[in-house]
Amino acid sequence: MGLPGPSVPDLWYWANVLRPSLTGILIAAFGGAVGFGMAAVASCTALMLYSRLRVRGDPRAHDGQRVIAQLAEGLSFVGHNFVFASLIGLALFNALFAMSYITLLPIYADRYFEAGSTGYGLLSAAHGAGALAGTLTLATIAHRILRPGTVLLVAAAFLGLELMVFSRAPGLWLALPMLLLVGFSNTFYLTQVNTFLQQEVPDQLRGRVMSLYSLCWNLLPLGGLLAGVLAAAVDARFAVLVGGAMVAANALLLLTSRRLRAQRRSLNQ
Repeated sequence: MGLPGPSVPDLWYWANVLRPSLTGILIAAFGGAVGFGMAAVASCTALMLYSRLRVRGDPRAHDGQRVIAQLAEGLSFVGHNFVFASLIGLALFNALFAMSYITLLPIYADRYFEAGSTGYGLLSAAHGAGALAGTLTLATIAHRILRPGTVLLVAAAFLGLELMVFSRAPGLWLALPMLLLVGFSNTFYLTQVNTFLQQEVPDQLRGRVMSLYSLCWNLLPLGGLLAGVLAAAVDARFAVLVGGAMVAANALLLLTSRRLRAQRRSLNQ
């Protein structure tokens, strides 16, 4: 199996990355009231457009399995394939530890950088700009990557290290470029994870495996909760530092895993 070129990342991910980034730009330019007001108008407009959608199509034949049995089959498939389990694990660590810094950005902007709403807007926008750059870069060079599995894991490790550097940033002059790199690395490897799962999972199991992948993203609020607990117990810098360390450690363990190395042909062929 090979890791093909990137597909469009799922809309849920892009909504939760670009929405705060665009809102951040509006906040930095016009202030909090205008920024959030325009975001609310955009959300209402989107809901109105969605209400006009009419989906038609013949329902697919049911395979006779109950929902629990289908879920169990998907879990069994992932559990017996270390490559797919590792990819799902990367998404899980990303949701629980990597993205949790977003919850703490107001603390960084107000307490550490003393930049107020403008600083918060810039910090929120930096990740989105990096994500867009990562997507365009991957779309350009994907066909030239000879060892995509290794590149994917290295990008995940860099994401963790970048978050660790950001956690100790003394000011916006370092925090903004680090968040730009965080967005770049995050999208660069998650797009490949999403692509591999979409194209390499058997057709009859794709929906079940992708539901597990989506479940990881739905755990983002839990990641924010964990970060908040750590921030309350120590401080926000410590919370982001721990999150970055967890992501980097997971990626490095997979890079050095003999079991994954034995199956890495599935990623590199």
